[in-house]
Amino acid sequence: MPVPTPDAMTAQPRAARPAQSTTSEAGAEAPGASFFRPGAAPPTPARKSTMSAGAPPVGAPDAAPAKRSATAAPTTAVARCDHPPRLAGRKPRLPAEVSAASCAPLDGLDPTALGVTYWFEAPPDGEPRAQSVLLKGRLVEPDEGQSKAPTAFEIVTTVHEVIPGSGWQCVTTRIPDVAPGRWDVTATPLAGSRPGSVQRTPVGRPGLARGLASGRTGFGMLVDALAPGVWAGSWSALVSLGFVLGLSLQAVLAGVLGLGWAPLTGVTLVAGALGLVGAKGYYLLTHPVERRRSIRVPGMSVQGFVIVALATLAVGALLLSVPVGAVLDATAPGLFLGMTVGRLGCLFAGCCVGRPTASRWGLWSSDRHVGVRRIPVQLMESSLCAALTALSAIAVGTSPVAGSGLVLVVGFAAYLVGRQLLFPLRAVGRVTRNGRMVTLVVASAVLATGLVVMWSA
Repeated sequence: MPVPTPDAMTAQPRAARPAQSTTSEAGAEAPGASFFRPGAAPPTPARKSTMSAGAPPVGAPDAAPAKRSATAAPTTAVARCDHPPRLAGRKPRLPAEVSAASCAPLDGLDPTALGVTYWFEAPPDGEPRAQSVLLKGRLVEPDEGQSKAPTAFEIVTTVHEVIPGSGWQCVTTRIPDVAPGRWDVTATPLAGSRPGSVQRTPVGRPGLARGLASGRTGFGMLVDALAPGVWAGSWSALVSLGFVLGLSLQAVLAGVLGLGWAPLTGVTLVAGALGLVGAKGYYLLTHPVERRRSIRVPGMSVQGFVIVALATLAVGALLLSVPVGAVLDATAPGLFLGMTVGRLGCLFAGCCVGRPTASRWGLWSSDRHVGVRRIPVQLMESSLCAALTALSAIAVGTSPVAGSGLVLVVGFAAYLVGRQLLFPLRAVGRVTRNGRMVTLVVASAVLATGLVVMWSA
């Protein structure tokens, strides 16, 4: 399951500056008011950063308060949120937020990081444009112990394509390897409609506001997994649930084909464990950028799981002296059922996301960097797998070719056709230039041939 491409960030020393003391120009909220309405847009943010390791924390004797400029921040009013993005999980009430990454067992572990989220609204009309935000942070309450990590930072985060009319969205920025403790962060929207034309001057329009956030650092891997619309642990929970449900359905259909469910379940457990290794290996193989970062980067590919798991099942069937075709056909409906539930985990975990859209049929979701209204491609693929679950289960129980392995072949070919048709709706493009078309043609030919054989049997 792919993970969004990380932002590029470079660090250079700079002179220490006094901390901003400005609060959100949107003002303190009136009771019942909230900061955003539904919607969103665009892809991965690009960041430029400047950090200082020698800057004193706020509150040090030589840190004088910064003067507020009369034109330093926009004066946009806070908008009422009648229908907030449901997958955000909560209603943010200020433009800027620091990720709540407190977890007692992980406190104090290295590396530390700080997560900052900025909320803004896309313009109602016009052309797609970029929106940049200047984030300035300074350590105000260091943790105990000496640290040589930076105590101040300055980062420009750019959302490259804000789609007009797409409503409210958020961009989450992670600042790694900073000094542990409590930080104050000021977020200021900048002028410039293209990434190369960003000006370091504040810009004001409805839906943009300058804000101040305060919060603590956390364990880096935990901070990377936190963002509005991302539910920590959801992918593991739903994939595990899908595996259990698929295993149960396989046991039922094994009896239909005259197989013993107990030995088949044992082989399937082994196949599932090895399939996870295959999923990780396939992901790293097809995502060279992530592979160069670290093999620990999160992300798996369902193709790798299916290839390794089915190969393990075939070998297990031979060792058990049972028909390989019957084992594969009994497994097919359970495999599709597991993928039906597992794709919901992708939706809540922020992977395999769809492209941003302003359509009313879009669903607000996040890729862990940008929370936007997107094409719900995970739900589409989940629906495809649900249909294949029902059709393959019917075929196992009624078709004369059940037990030959043809049910799995036809079902998986149909899945590949549907998957390739959904790929253009994804936010992350294909790695290979012609791989999608070749896969689509081959899978379509196998599907057509298999259906003819099943119909004539």
